[in-house]
Amino acid sequence: MRTLALSTASPALSLALFEDDRLVAHSHDVIGRGHAERTLPAIVALLGDRRADAIIVDIGPGSFTGIRIGIAAARALGLAWGVPVNGCSASALVAAQAFAIAPTLAAVTVCLDAGRGQILQQIVGRDYVASAPMIMASTSVETGASCAGPMAGADAVHQGQPDARFALHLPPAARAHSPQAIYVRPPDAILPL
Repeated sequence: MRTLALSTASPALSLALFEDDRLVAHSHDVIGRGHAERTLPAIVALLGDRRADAIIVDIGPGSFTGIRIGIAAARALGLAWGVPVNGCSASALVAAQAFAIAPTLAAVTVCLDAGRGQILQQIVGRDYVASAPMIMASTSVETGASCAGPMAGADAVHQGQPDARFALHLPPAARAHSPQAIYVRPPDAILPL
């Protein structure tokens, strides 16, 4: 069973290819912007002449455009290859990395960039059940040894973006969501009057 995992919901373009449960290829680059132009070429470079039997895509929360790019790419490949496409949350990917680094943690507070100078915080338990996401000013963010993610403080478990190589660390239920975006606010675009 070959599984492709991808995350484009953050400034990172993160891809991982698994054979059964074994990671066989990984690419994780913090590119900021440009996911639309770089996602498919990066997938081709990672896969070579291989195809996946299943796809896991990061469905957010995160960048409005980045989430849509990842889901569109995953759905297109799933349709072309005739394989299932499932989603996992960005918070779960950040939490999975934290639990891998600090296996004694019972829960982790994930801190992601919410845009507009705000931070999204979400508590994720070891069972990957998560609290509702909270948006707050960057000055009121919780920091400490049980925090993780790019907006967490210097004393955090890690300050990494969602990383696709941790997709299979998630229990099956946490990586079996519908490939539909998780947004925490409406888009900035407004219809003309």
